[in-house]
Amino acid sequence: MSANFRHMGNIAMTYSGGCQCGAVRYKIESKPVVAYCCHCTDCQQQSSSAFGMSVWFPVDAFELTSGTLSTWKTSGDSGNEKVCTLCPDCGTRIYHAFPGESDTLSVKGGSLDDISKIPPIAHIWTRSAQPWLLRYIVDEICHETEPDNFDHLIDHFQRNSD
Repeated sequence: MSANFRHMGNIAMTYSGGCQCGAVRYKIESKPVVAYCCHCTDCQQQSSSAFGMSVWFPVDAFELTSGTLSTWKTSGDSGNEKVCTLCPDCGTRIYHAFPGESDTLSVKGGSLDDISKIPPIAHIWTRSAQPWLLRYIVDEICHETEPDNFDHLIDHFQRNSD
């Protein structure tokens, strides 16, 4: 899942977010690396919805501004280990980190205060997508599982996000 990203332009954007109960707050000073919707069963369960939205940011751009975070490890549909970071009070998932991938964090879109300006570029794990949702996913990049690497999604996102 190598990122090999480059920053989009020279101007960093600032995003803020937090958990549902308000105990955890964070800010991110960077443009996103990539954004996509994940339809794996793990993301469906953790989001209590049909899919989860993931937005990658450089790890050094993430700053916890209040509260504390707890972590636990699990394996997703891909079998790859991920470290889940969440609010210890309400359980809101804030981001995922992947062992061996130290340059990016996969911030959960629902934890951002305003996700409206970060449209997803693709849908992954569509083989697990809810059948009623598939008819709405048209003219989008889709992968039945997780891509072998995300470079093409990152390139496409960065070309189309300025």
